Amino acid sequence: HVSNFRKVKRVEDVIQTFARIRKEIPCKLLMIGDGPERQTMEQLCRELGTCDDTRFLGKQEKLEEILSITGLFLLPSAYESFGLAALEAMACRVPVISSNAGGIPEINIQGVTGYLTDVGDVDAMASYSLSLLKDDVKLEQFKENALKQASRFHINQIVPMYEALYEKVLEP
Repeated sequence: HVSNFRKVKRVEDVIQTFARIRKEIPCKLLMIGDGPERQTMEQLCRELGTCDDTRFLGKQEKLEEILSITGLFLLPSAYESFGLAALEAMACRVPVISSNAGGIPEINIQGVTGYLTDVGDVDAMASYSLSLLKDDVKLEQFKENALKQASRFHINQIVPMYEALYEKVLEP
């Protein structure tokens, strides 16, 4: 998970989802970023007994190096205008388990690049996560799909679209 650890990011849902996943398969949770909810989330890890398998890494410069070794990206936000963090994960071949809030569904394609859930549905996030982590073939396909979807947002694709739009709007 990568965020600024504010309430809107629903970081508690990440930790609750992880606790459910961890009951079924051995895994680690990497929490990247910092913010006002960090201490509360560290306390929640202690309460749930997941501290041994959770790492709070703080802010990171080379995010792609960390993302590229992860299995899944959890993004349960209550609202995201675009979902840049999800796109960055997908560009590193990481499937996304996210809420269906804001602009995230434009990036994360249900059943193709990851899964979308209702905001706050921790059980669904855990279930979808486990379905991918327990199926190597499906996980590999989702990784390939994530990278392919992320490439649609490459600067060489997006800039010409903006230029064409500006030219159309500015025509006399």
